[in-house]
Amino acid sequence: MAKRLLLFSYFFPPMGGAGVQRALKLCRAAPALGWQVSVVACDPAPGDSLDPSMLAQVPDGLEVVRTDAFRLYKIGSWVNRWLAPDPYLGWLPFALDAARDLCRQGHFDAVMSTSMPYTAHLAAAEIQRDFGLPWLCDLRDPWTDNRFMHHYRTPAPHGWWRRWMDQRLERQVYADADLVSVTTEPLRQLLIDRHGLHPDRVLTARNGYDEADFAGILPLPGARQPTAMPSEDAPMTLLFAGSMYQGYTLAPLFAAWSALLLRRPDLRMRLVMYNDNVGILRQLLVQFPTVAPWVTQGPKVAHSEVVARYATGDLLVLSALDDLSTPGKLFEFIRSGTPVLAFAVPGAEAHALLADTGTGCCAPADDPAAAAAVLESLYEAWRAGRPLCAPDGDAVVQLERTVAYRRIFGALERLAVGPAAPR
Repeated sequence: MAKRLLLFSYFFPPMGGAGVQRALKLCRAAPALGWQVSVVACDPAPGDSLDPSMLAQVPDGLEVVRTDAFRLYKIGSWVNRWLAPDPYLGWLPFALDAARDLCRQGHFDAVMSTSMPYTAHLAAAEIQRDFGLPWLCDLRDPWTDNRFMHHYRTPAPHGWWRRWMDQRLERQVYADADLVSVTTEPLRQLLIDRHGLHPDRVLTARNGYDEADFAGILPLPGARQPTAMPSEDAPMTLLFAGSMYQGYTLAPLFAAWSALLLRRPDLRMRLVMYNDNVGILRQLLVQFPTVAPWVTQGPKVAHSEVVARYATGDLLVLSALDDLSTPGKLFEFIRSGTPVLAFAVPGAEAHALLADTGTGCCAPADDPAAAAAVLESLYEAWRAGRPLCAPDGDAVVQLERTVAYRRIFGALERLAVGPAAPR
């Protein structure tokens, strides 16, 4: 008989974006791994990023309870600065009401929460206390160690408050959760070394790609053959598809590209972006005006259509990768078969992932001159018709999401039938 999991995931179809993928794909993998999932999610509000096509991927029969929320983040940015642990705190009472109703209607074997937002962990902690369920806390990104959360770094009063309050909440969550899952090994080690978690209580379950997203659209990457030399006036097409937010943008690419144009005004490249954050793009174009004429904002399209468009680029670009988090978009790029250029810091897993799969390379995110040299070498290889990568299909297959989900459900199985790991 299948075991039952109660999952808190604020973002779930028809919402779109990267935050949807991990929870949705986990629900799709669950039945084959002996689990039945019930999801508590938030109902989208006007202005939320939507991708209705993702509803087709929700498994038939999956129980999804979409709740209302107090949209505190819509009051103003000044409110967001002070809300701990995040601006989605207004979802908490609604999520708890829905989860308690589900628990009273039937037995669950475990509860799981995935963040962002971290409010999901506060809800799971309450359900753990109320119903005695073993709890797996899933971090898609670091919490107070997140380098892209600018409010943890500002000296302003709200920065002091958020650091103090969020660190208290984070410590309590780690103390109460039976298991914490993370997406990178460096983040796992940080939780052990800095936060004092027992190694048996921290599980690495990487992000990955879903083969079903590519089936019938793009073949599995293999050795790339030399291509015909492009015409002299043809531009090299860089393609970006994904999220951008404060601190996580394509600024390293724009800086390297601008530096390269100073030396090579003859260089012809264009960037096509599938991203709906027009405000951040405008800021980048103002900051790097020499690049602006070569940047095109593509239309907002469904995720399935974005996957098909990966093949239309000569080079897929991804930026601002750090050593604690690896975005799920990188795994999709690797699976696409189109060469990948990631702007990353030393220690980021992107270096090993791209090298091991032969699907691309990294450029330094904080050194525009060095990154410009990498970009120039790729451009010259493309102009000469030489392959920009040599994919290893067997290595790529190891990054399919099911590998990580087997680890998660295996850990849940152990939690459901045995004692928690040492603390």
